[in-house]
Amino acid sequence: MTLRVVLVDDHELMRDALRVRLSRAAAGLEVVGEAGTAREALAEIGGKLPDLVVLDLNLPDQDGASLAAVIRSTWPKTKILVLTGDSNEAAVPAAVRAGADGLIRKEDMAEEIMRAIPAVMAGRSYFSPLAATAIAHELRKRPEPRGAGNGPQLQLPDREKELLRGLAEGLAYKEIAARMGVSVRTAETYRMRLVRKLGCSTRAELVRYAVRNGLAEP
Repeated sequence: MTLRVVLVDDHELMRDALRVRLSRAAAGLEVVGEAGTAREALAEIGGKLPDLVVLDLNLPDQDGASLAAVIRSTWPKTKILVLTGDSNEAAVPAAVRAGADGLIRKEDMAEEIMRAIPAVMAGRSYFSPLAATAIAHELRKRPEPRGAGNGPQLQLPDREKELLRGLAEGLAYKEIAARMGVSVRTAETYRMRLVRKLGCSTRAELVRYAVRNGLAEP
């Protein structure tokens, strides 16, 4: 089955580099559209209905995070992989909150993009190490919400919160289980409980929940 991709970046040379790399590295992947602005991107996505959008965070007419939110709400089945050259740590969690399934830095693109695409298409989140670190730092800056009416996170046991934090930091389940001192099977049990409680069917949705609700290391 062909994987249909739309590239969104305001630099034509970057789109050219991406197109060449993807065509050489992935059989069955087709770039069906390109855009240099948010307006062009919405037209391309609406016309081509791609499986995946590779999205730059910095666009001339709209920031990539807000565009990701529009894409997520309008075409919920389309996966979003964000590319960023921005050193601002706050931009990374903003993209996750908006609905990005994965995020890699442009300087890591050569090594990361062909690992990121299969992950996000399989329903997992993918963050390059520097992006995961930015998410963890942002989480630790924000206090966990307290008090009645702040949402279902108040009813989550500590172990389930711990699992969510590990997911938000981009850790694999094996790494999370080791940090928690439990087996991988037990960690998966916590994950399934979270899926049932929160209605989050994928790892990316669990990560977005963790970021939105300020779950951070105490």
